[in-house]
Amino acid sequence: MTDRGSQGACPFGGAAASGILGPLPGFRHVFGPPAAAERFQVDGQDPRTSPAALATLRRRLRGLATLMGTRPPGAPENPNLPSGYTYLAQFAAHDMVSTSMAFWSAGGPDPGVANALGAPLRLRTLYGGGPGACPFAFAPDDARDQNRSRFRLSAFAGAGGDAACFRDIARAATPGTLGNRGGFSGTGRGEALIADSRNDQSLLLSQLSTLFMLLHNVLLDMLPKPGTQAARSLRERTAARFAVAREATTLVFRNVLRHDLLPRLLDPKVRALYDNPAPEWLEPEPGPGLPLEFSHGAFRFGHAMLRDTYRIGRFTDATLADLLRQNSTRGPNAVPLTRDWLVRWSQFFQLPGRPAPNLSIKLGPRYTPMLMGDGFFDPIEPGDPAGVAFRDLMSASLTGMRSVGSLWAHVAALRPGLAAQSPLLADPAARQAALAEWLGRDSAVSLLTAEDVAALAAEPPLPFYILFEAEHEAEGERLGTLGSLLVAETVYGALARERLASEGEDGLGSALDRLCAAWLGDTRFPDPPLVEDMPGLVGYLARRLGLEAADPAFI
Repeated sequence: MTDRGSQGACPFGGAAASGILGPLPGFRHVFGPPAAAERFQVDGQDPRTSPAALATLRRRLRGLATLMGTRPPGAPENPNLPSGYTYLAQFAAHDMVSTSMAFWSAGGPDPGVANALGAPLRLRTLYGGGPGACPFAFAPDDARDQNRSRFRLSAFAGAGGDAACFRDIARAATPGTLGNRGGFSGTGRGEALIADSRNDQSLLLSQLSTLFMLLHNVLLDMLPKPGTQAARSLRERTAARFAVAREATTLVFRNVLRHDLLPRLLDPKVRALYDNPAPEWLEPEPGPGLPLEFSHGAFRFGHAMLRDTYRIGRFTDATLADLLRQNSTRGPNAVPLTRDWLVRWSQFFQLPGRPAPNLSIKLGPRYTPMLMGDGFFDPIEPGDPAGVAFRDLMSASLTGMRSVGSLWAHVAALRPGLAAQSPLLADPAARQAALAEWLGRDSAVSLLTAEDVAALAAEPPLPFYILFEAEHEAEGERLGTLGSLLVAETVYGALARERLASEGEDGLGSALDRLCAAWLGDTRFPDPPLVEDMPGLVGYLARRLGLEAADPAFI
């Protein structure tokens, strides 16, 4: 979820079309720039340039979003994806793309929309530009504040000064606002002191960010402190320690993505093409930037994984709305988090010897209605549905991205055996019939006509199709063929082409040794974080920080 609340009227709703036609720095299209006929169209026209097509698109997407936003209670759970992975995927998305504005709110034809991130999956969403560019996210190393190396953290509300109490992201009071009732003596913390404010959109995301901040601080503490030195030598040694802790944390993050998140998300046949020393790329030499078909198409699936209620901390039935309010923006007087809200990680990842965690909801083209209320994701314009479904669909449809048919044609040409195994990709007629059946099931709610249903079935918006495919091909437990290919090509591509200096083919332990040798000579981590999954990371931090029997519980 990257949009927060209402951001005013959408500029696409006038008499003239004004879609994004100009350059999009930091973005590209998979398989290169598409020809006009290869782009998503509405009745054979481009909605970015045709007012009539835009009006038809908006009406149809209103109906489709209404269908997608009415998931009934008791939706089936996904045993393959405990709920923690919902937020790990969102955190990874934040580390790959950060748009300067939401696509659905961008006025065209050249609104200056860009991906503000550079090389992906380097934890820029956590570190920003480091202590020099984001000093507020890092604590002074000493009273003179000559250097900063550690992440700031907040103790939970009512805690003492024990280091084990610092289990929330850093938050600051904002005098003169409702986030600091009572003036300077108030308790509200209306500012999240983090490099990427999106990571405070929900309690689970801020707590996941805290995990990686704790890892950085733990690793930093293992490295010898510089002691008394001349100012220049002190700065150099401090910078070296920070660089090692940062890259080591990033190595662990990337290792978890490769060995834990991606195997859970991807079709096994697709994963086998990529998770090997010689990946079989669809695009051996892609251009710079992140594919729009990934960022605003395939990787929007996480919105469908959100539960209505969670067991979290000391609560057995906290609602998703409750979690979205526990942050500095919506609930400045509810943070720092109280002990009751601190995450017990066995509730979100399967830890050895612990009860079953919250499970995510199976993937499918249905979102929880809870995102449609309470002002979280307001309608773009009067008459539009609330929630994220309509925003996802509008953003995808107005970027000129490739159509499902165009993507299928390239996959069929490049991976004919794989395409033949996909019932939806192998038979366009069967695909359209299955889509039409789903789209036409409740016309009294969607107000979609038979013509609308046929058109959407023939030319489905990519975010909707990816979820439909996951449900149809994988029973909602993972992505289907096309979704898996788009995610694998992009994420494995980023891991392979944007390698850290210390990375190699010989595993995490060797990479950590090379990292330390490059910056610190003979120094090594005495207790390196040799973890490949989120349960391993949680267990490592619990052991290092003495949190195995913490109160409130950490695991």
